[in-house]
Amino acid sequence: MSLPMLRRCCGCISLEIGCLLLAIISSVSCILYLIAGCWNLPQHTEREKEDNLISMTMIMFSTLSLISNVFVLIGIARRRPNYLQHSLMCNSMFILCIFLVVTVTCIYSPEFKPYKQSPVNIVLIVIAWICGAAYSMYYLVIVNSLYLKMKFSYSETGLPM
Repeated sequence: MSLPMLRRCCGCISLEIGCLLLAIISSVSCILYLIAGCWNLPQHTEREKEDNLISMTMIMFSTLSLISNVFVLIGIARRRPNYLQHSLMCNSMFILCIFLVVTVTCIYSPEFKPYKQSPVNIVLIVIAWICGAAYSMYYLVIVNSLYLKMKFSYSETGLPM
């Protein structure tokens, strides 16, 4: 099943500008996620080994996703659809891994135990997770739409070469 193709981002912005804005927002969020992971590493002696592993995987997948987002920005600037295609394939896997790390962290980390005592906090965590998943899916749809638009504009076929 393929992703849908949109003609405009957010209904009113051109696809190129919208994809550029979303790539910048995603890059900034990866940088913030990277900072959060690095912030927790100096307390490695006071934490469980599993929490350190979670922080290290968070840093790793955030860095890889940031690199993939930079490829989107370069692909838009240079009008290279193959950059968008490679970024789309890699970033979808990195986003999935980041969400798995977030889920495991929220469920099993003892640092989140005080937050899981209140039903309101649990609802907020679930809402934040759903919003992040919806944004990530929309980002992938926009990048895919721009890739297809660029591919059809610069060649006669939409098949990857």
